[in-house]
Amino acid sequence: MRTSSRHPQVHATDRHGRRRLFGGRPANDARVGAAEATGDAGLRVLHVVRRPVSMHGGVERVVAGLVREMGAARPTWSVRTSSAFRPNERVSTLPIVSDVVAALRIAGTLRRSDADVAYVHCPECLWVNALLRVVDRWRHAGRHRGPKVVAVWHGAGPRRFLALRGRRSVSARVLAAWVSRAERGALTVDSHVAVHPEVVADLRHHHGLRAPVVVIRNALDRDVARRLENLPRRTGQSLGLRVLWAGQTGYAKGLDIALAAFAHARERVPGLTLVVAGLRAPDSAAVEGVEWLGVVPPAEMAAVYAGVDLMLFPSRYESFGLVVVEAMGAGLPVVVSTGLPGDIVVDDRNGLVVQGWDPADYAAAMVRLASDPAVRARMASQNRDDVRRFDPAERAEEFARDSELVASTGPGQQR
Repeated sequence: MRTSSRHPQVHATDRHGRRRLFGGRPANDARVGAAEATGDAGLRVLHVVRRPVSMHGGVERVVAGLVREMGAARPTWSVRTSSAFRPNERVSTLPIVSDVVAALRIAGTLRRSDADVAYVHCPECLWVNALLRVVDRWRHAGRHRGPKVVAVWHGAGPRRFLALRGRRSVSARVLAAWVSRAERGALTVDSHVAVHPEVVADLRHHHGLRAPVVVIRNALDRDVARRLENLPRRTGQSLGLRVLWAGQTGYAKGLDIALAAFAHARERVPGLTLVVAGLRAPDSAAVEGVEWLGVVPPAEMAAVYAGVDLMLFPSRYESFGLVVVEAMGAGLPVVVSTGLPGDIVVDDRNGLVVQGWDPADYAAAMVRLASDPAVRARMASQNRDDVRRFDPAERAEEFARDSELVASTGPGQQR
């Protein structure tokens, strides 16, 4: 805790969370919510991610919204982000190598940071910091440098990495084994947060974690929610229904299943169109009726949702499923797999949940929704209500209370 200054301030910081003396916020850092009133003490909270929050990934987008909301919820606090990589840095795309580089950089960030509490949203990159903490405690009678560290688990164990290429892929198995091993370096941090109870179960099962884990679910960004809430309903379904798939990794998000299911469904639903957002069309793409949008910036996704009638997302693994929640906010019925956490989409209530990954089953789900406008309308209305569960202000308040609790624990105590 530190005494605050009189006027609201937003400070530019370097990659390590240190204040810069001159203007020009670096591309991979953001700092908000440092408005402080005389006499009040404000915590300094750091959120650490692999990639800049300006990137399009789900974790980065969730953290960007969270930091803004925490700054608004606690105006006397300093809440900022730091990333291991700069935008489009080549090394960030190299499997395992990028993990090592990120672990080294994040360890340096934490040791030089002036934060009271640091939330690390990539726990697999904490193993270097864990080793340095052991050395510090040996050399300094149980004390270590840097802030209290909280591992934020957006997933745990090998399952999500095997989903990248499949269990038969040697490279996927090597990556899964490496990251699972690296994750164990985060087990001794000061505290743990998981984004869903299923992630907690994976932590217990794969890593034997016995420490308490606080569940704080992800939220839908407030600005995104406003854009989605004000979307006009699409007209012109008589010209054919349009189905959306969105993601950045094809196999993990079930694009192959979606394409096969769409081909089956189109035989029974004339004029059906599949809109693919997030990936460019491969050279071999020859499925009739598929529109490839390529990479779509988050700010432009609302227009994409406005131009479709339902979402198809047969993902092989999700700890949250941000695009599904956004689609719900846009009032779209959704067809999802059991790879999504079970309480986000309830079968036949706000969407259809398909067991397994057989394209024929997803085709049948699309045909059912295509042939029943009343069911689509009911699910759309339900989703607009259900999405309120992902309120960003509530999540920011949960993180703020957790920050206060973590900061108040004594040295070496795991909360």
